[in-house]
Amino acid sequence: MLCYKYSYYVCIIPDRNKEAFYELFAGKDLWGFILIRRWGRIGTKGQPGKKQRFLEKTGMLKEYERVHHERIKHGYLQVNQTFHEIMKQESDTPDSRT
Repeated sequence: MLCYKYSYYVCIIPDRNKEAFYELFAGKDLWGFILIRRWGRIGTKGQPGKKQRFLEKTGMLKEYERVHHERIKHGYLQVNQTFHEIMKQESDTPDSRT
């Protein structure tokens, strides 16, 4: 699968006990262009997500931008994949400081 764009978002609101993530992937596979979304609570595997197919790359990228702006409007912050991998590693390994 060819990746055109990838974004990872987090939304942490302690007052509402909200710790959510949202992944957005735009790419191309054997059957055409695809937009994949996945979301859930931070620290979990999350929901199965949603896959949306497109005939043209421009349509897929337009929908990617629309979803991106929607996430930002709902209070999500875009973080890079390195941050996500660091957080996952910290949760997977026992604390060595004790």
